Amino acid sequence: MKSERKRRNVAFEKRISELNSTDIRVKVIGTVIEKDASNMSIVIDDGGSTLRILLEPDEFNKIEVGKLIRVMGVVIPPLEGETVELRGEIVQDFSKLNPELYEKYLKLKSD
Repeated sequence: MKSERKRRNVAFEKRISELNSTDIRVKVIGTVIEKDASNMSIVIDDGGSTLRILLEPDEFNKIEVGKLIRVMGVVIPPLEGETVELRGEIVQDFSKLNPELYEKYLKLKSD
């Protein structure tokens, strides 16, 4: 009997400012500027906007403030008066990313 593999929706690469409540799964890159152990969340900044990301304890414990990371996860629609948040599924170290080349890539991709 074949085992079924659960397929996830595609995670689209977006800037934080481009996120909205209709997004399902995204990937964002930013620098960790805050860690909150009380709710296992971090805040990242991509140079233009910030985003709160909720993480599982094992992922949360690996994160360091000041690190550049990429997070793939599910968008949590905002409650009234709040902003979009992300439930992080995969966290990757992107500290070796060249920011200038990445900006060029994003610009080419959007044209």
